[in-house]
Amino acid sequence: MLAELLIAMALAQGPDPVAAALARFEALGAYQATLHSRGTRGEEVIRYSYRRPGHIRLDMITPQRGAVLVYRPETRRVRVWPFGAPGPSLSLRPTHRLVRSARGHRVDQSDLGSLLRNVQRLQRQGELRALGESRLGEHAVFHLAVQGAPGQAVGEVNRYELWLDAEHGLPRRVVSFDRHGRELERVTLDELVLDPPLPDDHFSP
Repeated sequence: MLAELLIAMALAQGPDPVAAALARFEALGAYQATLHSRGTRGEEVIRYSYRRPGHIRLDMITPQRGAVLVYRPETRRVRVWPFGAPGPSLSLRPTHRLVRSARGHRVDQSDLGSLLRNVQRLQRQGELRALGESRLGEHAVFHLAVQGAPGQAVGEVNRYELWLDAEHGLPRRVVSFDRHGRELERVTLDELVLDPPLPDDHFSP
């Protein structure tokens, strides 16, 4: 516990915890997590897999249980198995409305690196505030907020709140707000595993 708090304090006192989190992401070869996303249009639960340089797999748990989406950077296409893999599939561009989230998020821009780069875009002309140390379940986390300048936004987002894991510095929870302070989306990463072995056939079911 003491070691975790010391790491959290180092993050708080460091030059830039968002840059540190992005550097940690760039050092990863892969990760997996269960994403719990809650927004104005309901909730989603997804088993998410990422492998550098940008292979992404989404196994839907709710609401489209069993559906699988795979993005491969070499083809720049999203293959979709609506009823599970193997089975009938579609090959779509990442901009296609059928493979974008309710908030317009693209599969090929859904990884932690894309999120942290969006946070940095707000941070450049805005401000970062440390909100203190806390816990999310069994994890010690460092809570911070990035507020964009007046009129500044990334898409609809003018403010992010992040809970960075005190052990590895990556997000455990992210909440986004619009310029009126209304919550847009809340995403929690559970069962986060760093650098799991993910073979090629995981992204070619």
